[in-house]
Amino acid sequence: MPAAAAAATERRSYDIPAQELARALEAFGRQSGKAVMFDPARMVGVRSQALRGSLSADEALRRMLAGTGLSARKANANAYVVDAVAPARREPQPAARPSRTEAEPQEPGPAPAASADEAAEEQQAITVTGTRISGFTAPTPVTSLNQADLQAKAASTVADLLDDVPQLRINQNIGKSSEPVGASNADLRGLGTQRTLLLIDGRRVAFTDPAGTIDTNIVPVALISSIEIVTGGASAAYGSDAVAGVVNFMLDKNLKGLKLDLSYGESVYDDHHRPAISAAYGIGLLDDRLHLTVAADYMHNDGQTAQGTRPWGDDKTALLTNPAYTATNGQPRLLIANNSRFTQMTAGGVLTRAIGLQIAQRLGFPAGTGVQFGPGGTVIPFNYGTNIGGTYMTGGDGATLVDEGNILPEIERITGYAGMRYELSDKVTMFADFLYSRVNVLSDLSPNRDDAGFTVRNDNAYLPSAVRIAMAAQGVSSITVGRMNFEDQTSLFDNATDVKRLTFGLEGSFGNGWRWDVSAQISRNSYESISYYNRIANRWTLGLDAVTNPATGQPICRALLNNPNPTAAQDPYGDIRNCVPINPFGAGSINQAALNYYRGTSWTRSRQEQDVFAANLSGSPFRTWAGDVKFAVGAEYRREKTSLTSDADSALRRWRSINSQPFAGEFTVKEGYAEVVVPLANGVAWADNLDLNGAIRYTDYELSGGVTTWKVGASYSPVPDLRFRATLSRDIRAPNNYELFQRGNQVISAIVDPRTNISRPTLQITSGNTALVPERADTLTAGVIFQPGFLPGLRASIDYYRIAIKQAISTIAPQSIVDYCNQGRTEFCSGVVRDPATQNITQINVIPFNADSLKTSGVDVELQYRFQLFGGQLSLRGLANYVAEISTTSNGITNDFVGLVGLAPPPVGLPEWRFNLDANYAVGPWKLGVGYRYVDGGKFDTRFNITTLDLIDNTVPGRGYVDLNASYKLNSAVELYGRVENLFNVDPPITPNSIATPTVANSPFYDRRGAYFVIGGRIRL
Repeated sequence: MPAAAAAATERRSYDIPAQELARALEAFGRQSGKAVMFDPARMVGVRSQALRGSLSADEALRRMLAGTGLSARKANANAYVVDAVAPARREPQPAARPSRTEAEPQEPGPAPAASADEAAEEQQAITVTGTRISGFTAPTPVTSLNQADLQAKAASTVADLLDDVPQLRINQNIGKSSEPVGASNADLRGLGTQRTLLLIDGRRVAFTDPAGTIDTNIVPVALISSIEIVTGGASAAYGSDAVAGVVNFMLDKNLKGLKLDLSYGESVYDDHHRPAISAAYGIGLLDDRLHLTVAADYMHNDGQTAQGTRPWGDDKTALLTNPAYTATNGQPRLLIANNSRFTQMTAGGVLTRAIGLQIAQRLGFPAGTGVQFGPGGTVIPFNYGTNIGGTYMTGGDGATLVDEGNILPEIERITGYAGMRYELSDKVTMFADFLYSRVNVLSDLSPNRDDAGFTVRNDNAYLPSAVRIAMAAQGVSSITVGRMNFEDQTSLFDNATDVKRLTFGLEGSFGNGWRWDVSAQISRNSYESISYYNRIANRWTLGLDAVTNPATGQPICRALLNNPNPTAAQDPYGDIRNCVPINPFGAGSINQAALNYYRGTSWTRSRQEQDVFAANLSGSPFRTWAGDVKFAVGAEYRREKTSLTSDADSALRRWRSINSQPFAGEFTVKEGYAEVVVPLANGVAWADNLDLNGAIRYTDYELSGGVTTWKVGASYSPVPDLRFRATLSRDIRAPNNYELFQRGNQVISAIVDPRTNISRPTLQITSGNTALVPERADTLTAGVIFQPGFLPGLRASIDYYRIAIKQAISTIAPQSIVDYCNQGRTEFCSGVVRDPATQNITQINVIPFNADSLKTSGVDVELQYRFQLFGGQLSLRGLANYVAEISTTSNGITNDFVGLVGLAPPPVGLPEWRFNLDANYAVGPWKLGVGYRYVDGGKFDTRFNITTLDLIDNTVPGRGYVDLNASYKLNSAVELYGRVENLFNVDPPITPNSIATPTVANSPFYDRRGAYFVIGGRIRL
């Protein structure tokens, strides 16, 4: 017989008094050994029936739910979903016949078979565990989003979806070529994305790029049935990387019937156009022993790569160094100023300031002006503005790219899913599923540029004669020219992520409630990043050094003139024999032949492999006076491999930027764990319930040896209305392949030299470190849940957390490396390379290392209240996060980043306060909702204005956003919906970064998109 029927015949003794339904369901889970999935918000204000006696699980649930308007359905043989009973559809009925109900008295019966409409509601159930043991309320804090929450958000990406979770932030790269552009990485507690473990259906997700991160864009939002966020250390239960917690995306795999969702989104500025469509179909066959599910999802957001389209982004705001600053004159070191322009770059070229001022005087230009090249190479004055720094100044004739800073790149996603479950017998089920996802991201960055300048000799074939004469008069043989090379076109980055994930296995039960499963998971993820219009540095240099060929009177590359027939050893890449002279004087002066010579396409391709084989066993070996002792044990073997390849020129570091270096790394992990729950009291005078929970895991890393993690926790209810919970755990994270083996990733960014307070473009190279060892974290959580019987519908919780990581794997920002070295912290000085002659910084080497410690602590608050109002139901919910500390310590120096909200990481900062308030009202076919999101302000940089005056105003104001949502059911199959985010189009605070195309609102916490409108429809058949 089917497993469902077998489960119905298993009888257990129950003793559960009438109480708040959520508490009763938790007690049922403990006494039945079954997992119960439900949305706590739906249970608020609902009381259960008393339950006593020897009953089957089905019978027990029917009695407990009688009169509540709720029903239970089986998710599988060992799990139930509890949710609202939807109105049945009108369908032709067969002729009436006597029923069992008419024949004999019965307990309240099961809900009718799920209609399509009911199935839609059923998907609102969630699984809240935070543990490997079912039927037990874990002491670890968990935040959940159910299907109703997801539908109200009408989101197309996980980044949009998780705005409502204050403990979580999405780190998205919108302008750094050194990282996967457009990637959105989940980051719990601000501890870094590598310390947040991502799961899909409870199983680990493989890295999606060579940097060892996971792009949440791969997750098909329309297929998510619920999200469970374990906001505390969970390594003992889930394994390595769960230092900050776990984000578990549950996909809709038990669907019956057809589900279709179509939507369209658009910003108030007529961009971010986002069509999306998803479809899913599930069917039960062979007397429901076989269940098949197929689904597909498509989304395209055309983004916006020009912040100048926004009122807040069209003032050409940038972060400037203050030329008037000294350590003692009271002037700030940095300025945030509008109308910012490059000091040493124009579209036609400009002499760098030192030599330009001298040559301008020889040319008879007005005092204080420089020299630039106009159309056709004409020599004209260059007017400097004010606040003249090494990179930017205020006003003047310099070029600017500020308007072109990215808001969000173009993102396209397509996913497909197929799943199968087949009951081989009443005790054994076979399962398999396959997930495919492809995400394409297209973004642009600045054209190739020469902000540090290139050298032009006095015999250059294209050099205007007036300048040549002035050089002779000045007694110089060469000049330095800065140029923004718009002829090269805007650099385009086309990134593609492919995810292929196959999971299969067996699960079953035996004896009195024992369950087992064995599974395999094979992931093969690929990543490709193509950079169009990159520049081969040596060819650019050779082409610029053009002289006049005495034989023809035409320009020719000096290298080719001097060596017209180079040998292969002299010219291994054909740079000399193919050299094309380049004319850099005047906008548009570089011809196509020259562009074809030095410009090209670089690429990076990587493959991330993950194989996981796991076995788990759980059950109750014996009972105590308070109930079943529950036990789980399991083992896992995991193989992680990353291999990266790049084009030949990248491997030789010939391109101007990126130059990904090929590498390959692989390691294996063997793990074994055990977890136990021991009930110590149940329904006695001093305790409604008391459970102790413990877990231990031993992990053997191939490269770094063995590590033990553990967890101990307790859950205590002195009365049904009150529950205290606490956990203490040891958690770990081992370095990934990228942190260990990468051979160097290259980028050029502006670095301020604290010795001179001058900003210059500087080469930065990030490499791996094979000496890294696993980091260890000690995590404490403690809280209380209050659900008073005298105020039905109210549920409140408050939890304290503290995470202290030792030997934290850290990467210091390049600017910080320079600053720390200048402050006397000599351990950082080896990473700063200076020119021996000029003492200018020429290169910064960045490697990860095991820092002394990384700490965070704070408080999470959640409040729910649900009650009947005017014939409908009003649901109120609030989530808040207070951060007391997020600090790093290295060599005895501690930096606390609470309130650092002006910079994208590193370093990682967090607002002191974030909270979300939601009110949703449902009446008849209508659902209406309003939400308020608040992100606290803070400081541009918490390290500023301590020993020096870095900014006059180092504060960043907070922001609040109002969102609206509404839906209307035309009938049981069709629903229309809409949503408005950031209703009042609140602008982000101005927090510019210092790259060539600066992001004016660089903080990751505030909305840059503006008011956003979504409309759509859902169909369930």
